[in-house]
Amino acid sequence: MNKRDSIPATLTECVRCLPPLSQAALACIVAIQAKMVSGTLRATGDPMGMHTTKVVVGEGKFALEAQLTVTPRGMAVYACSPEFAHLGATAQAIPRPEPGRTATVSILAVPCHRDEIPAHDIAAALATRFGVPVVASTGFHVENATADDLRRMLDTTKELIAALEEAAARILRAGWDEGGAGAEVVAVNATTGETLGPVDRIDAHAGEGILHQAFLTLLVEGQGEDARLLLCRRSPLKRLWGGVLADSCAGHPLPGEDVVAATARRINEELGITRAPDQLKHLGHVTYREDHGDGRCECEWCEVYLAHVEPGELHINQEEISEVRRVAPSELKGYLQGHPEQLAPWLREALSDPSIRTDLAM
Repeated sequence: MNKRDSIPATLTECVRCLPPLSQAALACIVAIQAKMVSGTLRATGDPMGMHTTKVVVGEGKFALEAQLTVTPRGMAVYACSPEFAHLGATAQAIPRPEPGRTATVSILAVPCHRDEIPAHDIAAALATRFGVPVVASTGFHVENATADDLRRMLDTTKELIAALEEAAARILRAGWDEGGAGAEVVAVNATTGETLGPVDRIDAHAGEGILHQAFLTLLVEGQGEDARLLLCRRSPLKRLWGGVLADSCAGHPLPGEDVVAATARRINEELGITRAPDQLKHLGHVTYREDHGDGRCECEWCEVYLAHVEPGELHINQEEISEVRRVAPSELKGYLQGHPEQLAPWLREALSDPSIRTDLAM
């Protein structure tokens, strides 16, 4: 086991003899490990490419840290003991098409058999849950390990798997990919708003779009002259309107889910606060269609809700939101005119509606 002073040649050699998908995933691992050695790795992401984040579990000699990279076509994990860089084993998992079946796992490299089980279990768990190919490389080091130490390391591996699943779910949810390529939204009647049934989320946002259910949330902090509307900048991970200043929280209800219940759910996921559905005030709805400029669009029947928060109450999910801006009532007119910057189209529509502005009381 070597301290982090070089990249093991064995992993690089593995890349050359594997199928293209495996090569790409293992190349991600090599790049991640190189950054871990140099100390330059940071959480990064782009809406159509890859997002990398760090996960740490365990304590002392059983501490494990992992770099998880999520791409549109699969995931790669490099997990190791802190301060050590070595290749213990590499496994690739391919999801099975049959519901409820565990992913098929191949062991690609086993320089150290001690790491074969962790690599296998990490790849299998992520591929089975998220339905995408996964490559996992592990390098766990315990000095003078006993049998009890190895059992403890396997227990810590289970903890790491749970943390990796949670991190991957957050990343996918931030890019509205939760549920995989077949995720659905609910189409509605353009005149009445009556639900028509589920449609594929990608289809609903492509071309001319399909009018579907959505919601936005306006959070107000403070009272009277001190009241501020909380505008949130969407994470650059978002496939639509990434990096744009928007409302406090927006999204789509799942098929069969009540809109106000979905709003309460997303408030908790994005803002870290709990609001029961009856604590959300319904201000009305807006309908709009807006091109994204790249063949995608928004085409939504968007319900608008209001909630109040106290200063310091928010616990922001940084994979969903990159900035919170407190805006005074006197500043809203400028924002609606594009100064100091443009707002997301659904928020612009809502704040331009006289009845919603009146009920907002700002």
